[in-house]
This record gives sequence, C-alpha cells and structure tokens, in this order.
Amino acid sequence: MDFITHSLIGAGGARLAAPRREWLPQLSLAGLLGSLVMDSDSWLYLIGPNYYGLYHRVITHSIIGLTACALFAATVARAVACKASWRRFGWFVSANLPEDDTPDAAPFRWFLLIAAIAAAMHFLGDVITGFGNMTPLWPWSWWDASLRLVNSFSVTIFTATLAWHIVLRTRGGTRRRELIITACWALFVAAYLALRWVLIETGSAQPAFI
Repeated sequence: MDFITHSLIGAGGARLAAPRREWLPQLSLAGLLGSLVMDSDSWLYLIGPNYYGLYHRVITHSIIGLTACALFAATVARAVACKASWRRFGWFVSANLPEDDTPDAAPFRWFLLIAAIAAAMHFLGDVITGFGNMTPLWPWSWWDASLRLVNSFSVTIFTATLAWHIVLRTRGGTRRRELIITACWALFVAAYLALRWVLIETGSAQPAFI
C-alpha cells in the first residue's frame, strides 16, 4: 500500500484511540511513524528491483519487526512530544491547541498503543497488496501471507480513506459518531476487497501486481 494511505490510516487510528482530545496532536505523530517506519527497508530498491521484490517487507513486516518498529516509533514520538512546540503536531487530524493550552506529554503507554495499532494496520494494508513478500513468521518460516487483491496504490481504497478523514473532521465530534463513520469506511473497504477476491477466483480479474 502507498505511503499516503498508510499515513491516513495511522492518523485515523490515533484519532480513535487517543484517550484525551488534547493529546491527539502529539499522539498523531506516533500513528504516523508507526505506519511508516515499517517501510524503512525501502532503500533495498537501490540494490535493484529484483532484490527489493524479494526482501522488502520480510524482516520489518514480521512479528519481530512489527514489534521493533512500534517501539521505535513510540520512543521517537514521545521524545519529540516532550518539546512543547511539537505537541501541536497532527494538524491534519485535529485543530491545533490554543497557545495557552499546551498539555503535558502523554504517557508512553499511549504512544506505544497507537504506534502498535498503526503498525498492525500497515501490516494488514500490505497483506492485501500485490508487491513484495509478507513473511510474518520470519525467521522461523518464509510463509507468504500476501493476498494480492489490489495494486500497491488502490485508487478506490485511497479515495475511501481520504473521504473517511474528511467526514471525521466535518461530521465527527463524539466518539460514538466517529466509530460509526469508521465502521462505514471499514465495511466499504471490506466489501470492495471481497468483490476483488470473487473476481480473481472466478477469473474475471487478474491478481494485482505492480
């Protein structure tokens, strides 16, 4: 899945999981980093496309790699949040706080929780895409969990995810309403993936590769 969609999903997870609204701007950084650090092995493409295709999403997308990425993202986000001027990060998911209302840095456990959620959502997003390998049990097994239902950039999923964020910003407000909006987004994406699965199984569409 592409970087923008990963980022939007990570930021959305932060919005839903943040226990206090005033912590959301700083916790959004944990969601963003948690959703992107797992692709830190993208430099493998410099060695060559074939090498990248074989080894991208192997170590970083394993259970071990996911845990390490979440810990790293949470640690960095918490360290940055300790600087008051950076606690306003996350303007794309919530309005900045008033100048005279800067909260203390949130406890580390919330940074870790949101980074872990974002990393898990990144993993699930990559499971459905069609480029690279998905080896969650590495180094014990090279079992590939890829479903290859959509391209690495899916216009449908990206558009739905962007719309989800816009509706959260304009029609959200209460936790219950945001959960309903999120459930509608998740059901739409699930229905689209199910349709892709049926089309591939019946031979009406080809597995997605880039």
